[in-house]
Amino acid sequence: LATLAGSSEEDADLVSVASAVHDIGKVAIPDVILNKPSALDPGELEVMRRHAGLGSEMLSFSKRELFSCAARIASEHHERWDGSGYPRGLAGEAIDQSARITSIADVFDALTSDRVYRQTWSVEKAVEYIRENAGRIFDPALCDIFISNLDSFLEIRNRLP
Repeated sequence: LATLAGSSEEDADLVSVASAVHDIGKVAIPDVILNKPSALDPGELEVMRRHAGLGSEMLSFSKRELFSCAARIASEHHERWDGSGYPRGLAGEAIDQSARITSIADVFDALTSDRVYRQTWSVEKAVEYIRENAGRIFDPALCDIFISNLDSFLEIRNRLP
């Protein structure tokens, strides 16, 4: 997705590696919340939302480009295009592009994978969710690229389950 959006191969590789630890802050979230099979209550949701900031803090120990990118992704992957996300309420292009890319990939992966609180969605239903939320949750240009190249992403998903 990064390459298709105009990133160099080097920058796309950086996003690929850095995005792998986007949820590292969840190591500080109690298992009772992470594994809850039903909706989180407001207090639990507040605790869960801390993982973005915690992950960023964990990854901010280094000035190396990889860790700086990983820290930005950890911090911003739950920000929303319309500004209604967390932790800082960033909007549009104020959200780092690597985090906007990770957000789409993460949501697609999450929706099409089993979770303790939800069964797997079909690819069609997940794509429709992304399409419906372009311009609200997700960068609309990145959504267009993702949907237009869905076959390529499904090949990657099948190759790297």
